[in-house]
Amino acid sequence: MEIRMSRDDKREDYSKVVSRRKFVTLAGATGAVALAGCSGDGGGNDTDTEGDGGSDGGDGGDGGDGGDGGDGGPGDVDTWFLGTQTNYPATEYLWNPMVGWFMPHDSFGMFAQWTQYQVGTDTFVPHLVEDWEHGDGSVTLSLRDDFTWGNTGESITAEDLAFQLRVDEAADTTLWQFIDGVEATGEYELTVNYPSETSQDVVSYALFDGTMADRPPSNWEGTNWEEEPAGVSVAEPDSSGPVHMTNHTDQYSQTEPRDGLDDIADHPLGSNYNWNGYRVEHRDGNQAAHTSFIEGEADGQHSLFVPPNVLNQFPDSVEEFRIPGNFGMGLWFDHDHEIWGQRKARQAFMWSINREAVIANVSPSSKIHHPAPTGLTAGTVEDWLGSDNPDGFNAYTRDDDRADQLLSDIGESKSSVGTVRITFPSGWSDWATACQAIVDQLNDAGWDAEADSRSSGPGGYAGSDDWMICADQHTLGGSPRMALPYFSLDYILRNRLRNSEEHFAGYLNDSSTVTVDGNEVDVTSTLEELVTTGETSAQEGLVRELAMVVNKDVPVAVIMEKYEQSFINTSKFDIPDESDHFQTFWPMWWLPKVSESLDGYDSNGLMKANGN
Repeated sequence: MEIRMSRDDKREDYSKVVSRRKFVTLAGATGAVALAGCSGDGGGNDTDTEGDGGSDGGDGGDGGDGGDGGDGGPGDVDTWFLGTQTNYPATEYLWNPMVGWFMPHDSFGMFAQWTQYQVGTDTFVPHLVEDWEHGDGSVTLSLRDDFTWGNTGESITAEDLAFQLRVDEAADTTLWQFIDGVEATGEYELTVNYPSETSQDVVSYALFDGTMADRPPSNWEGTNWEEEPAGVSVAEPDSSGPVHMTNHTDQYSQTEPRDGLDDIADHPLGSNYNWNGYRVEHRDGNQAAHTSFIEGEADGQHSLFVPPNVLNQFPDSVEEFRIPGNFGMGLWFDHDHEIWGQRKARQAFMWSINREAVIANVSPSSKIHHPAPTGLTAGTVEDWLGSDNPDGFNAYTRDDDRADQLLSDIGESKSSVGTVRITFPSGWSDWATACQAIVDQLNDAGWDAEADSRSSGPGGYAGSDDWMICADQHTLGGSPRMALPYFSLDYILRNRLRNSEEHFAGYLNDSSTVTVDGNEVDVTSTLEELVTTGETSAQEGLVRELAMVVNKDVPVAVIMEKYEQSFINTSKFDIPDESDHFQTFWPMWWLPKVSESLDGYDSNGLMKANGN
């Protein structure tokens, strides 16, 4: 099995291919797909759902004949791309994106992304939005004029996207912290206004944060979206991308290219597909999905945690795309707790564990170690701080004497603090393995630690008061904006994912001022200053101040960052040998949309059925 990466398999090399604040403005559209949470791992923010497993991988029922597929290449191929997913059965799909978690992964093909974020190059590649330009307090977006809604055949206009952003405003999304308003200034021209002092980078990363054209006005007109956007019921999805939902059963979902489908408008990229379409089946957990690949049944999965011993069993035809995820597992402390509300106790915890050993126990090939946690992602830390272990920062590893002294300073000891209970999701195998390893390390270091495994994901417990130390993502999964330091630092220091009113872990809820090494930092005002600072040197100073707060005050114990593992079985599908498009979310959905062609094929698209 071959691993496709845009970088060497060494942590220090990744930063060399990442440059911050870089955007491409290419002529024409080159593709789209949005980021989303991962499967069976740290992404996502809701509870796991037990299913009854996938089908036997057959044809999944009649489902229609799939039409002709595309019109390019050496000929159309009568085959389906059999995808797998482990999040929830197809019966539980929801089509209102404001709900979040229950949007199926088919949406990456069905909906047109405004732009596509390439992780390896830190660029936003045009797609539905084919060009954009910042002025003084505004950014003007130029749209393609040939994308249509599948059900109605109507053009996707600037007014449609303006409506989408107004729904976001009603939902109080992150973008509206930075912009003032939106308006369609032409049929295919959208203008987004923001305070002139606001950083253009902040606006761009927030605006293009995996944004899809996924709210056709026809599905939202006459609803109560202004009052309760997440409560709008969308019975049938309407595609803006090149594939359309044509069948949906208890066992699988089916999407077909918009190229000659009955009663569905054609799409300009529909002819990129020379196969019938996708059938995505549910698998009841990671092991069941692993089996589907080992037995040569599955053609792909957008994201799946596969440890090295299992990966070695995959056929050679299965390609792994290892994509830096910009997030991973952290252990959050209850800052209202009498012990864990004290900085020295949190630091003592960090000096009692060996995070590199934890990663080695989980999967060193799919996890990234941060020697000195800073709140920045692996792809940005060296660019902003010069190193993943910058001078003046604590590089935490196990040091029992140091931990004992810190506890003694606050009149405590490892025995006096009582039981250290670590809560984690039992169904997320890599997190569960990591947390159990940490429990073992703490006990070996003299603490009284116990594992508290839950059947739900973090969304089922992190927002409650029923935990002491809990596993949750240290930066937001599935979000390109985490590549800009403001957003990753803000997520840690002012987290509002689990509680919209205050930090879910109680961090800085009483005061936003922290003193680190004698330097008093007002976290809130420093973050706000970072939003309005344009000079790089000034930004770097503010980033360093806030990163030092994360490192020394330890709001969260950063355990590991992850590589997303995405898979395509090339026994039936051809892809390029190398491409920057591999470093996107997600290759199985994105590659066919790219306006580039494979050798030997006449039509565009970087994934083609080969007839085998």
